[in-house]
Amino acid sequence: MRVANNWPSLDEVASSVKKGGLILYDSLAGQFQPPEGVKAISVPATQMASEKGAAQAANTAMFGALMQAGNLGLPKEAYGNAFQVTFAKKPKLIPLNLEILEAGAQAVRVLEMVATKK
Repeated sequence: MRVANNWPSLDEVASSVKKGGLILYDSLAGQFQPPEGVKAISVPATQMASEKGAAQAANTAMFGALMQAGNLGLPKEAYGNAFQVTFAKKPKLIPLNLEILEAGAQAVRVLEMVATKK
């Protein structure tokens, strides 16, 4: 699995993903055709973070997408707890980042539902 936030990153990581793997990328990178046997999910991370007034938190939306799609074996609480630690000195940022995290996860849930209906 790889995560890319822009086209250069996406282009760079695509060849390193094995068949059966997954690429999560920010929708701002544009249309992308993954290598054969690789699943790619376009996540509107920058858009979601911008709509919450924190464009710089696009990586948090991607983290939420990873939480949903990644099958990493961590409980959802572990991701939220990471923000408690990361923003311990700026606790006012925690609720906003948790909202953006959930928005990223929700985007993947919606995209997966749409894909299964096709």
